[in-house]
Amino acid sequence: MKRAFVFVSLAALLVLFIVALAGCGYVGKADDVVEQKVADVMTMGTDCEATAQMGETKAEGHRRHVRNHRLNRQAMMEDIDALFHLDKPCRTTERVIP
Repeated sequence: MKRAFVFVSLAALLVLFIVALAGCGYVGKADDVVEQKVADVMTMGTDCEATAQMGETKAEGHRRHVRNHRLNRQAMMEDIDALFHLDKPCRTTERVIP
């Protein structure tokens, strides 16, 4: 049992060492571009060029991006309401409560 634990631990360390040597921690120009794109998405596209696609203006891209975020938030709230059973009225009272 102890021998297997030592073997698994050494194998995990070897895998971590190989992953570290593979260049996963390299910070180059491509990583800067990816970080900027992630920052643009996180700020909901304050930079209009980050949201525009081919064939649409910057304003249309921004509106589409903001609309998608709004629809995603609404869908998430519907799921949370269903999880906590807040989407249906309670039937324990005789009166309808708006």
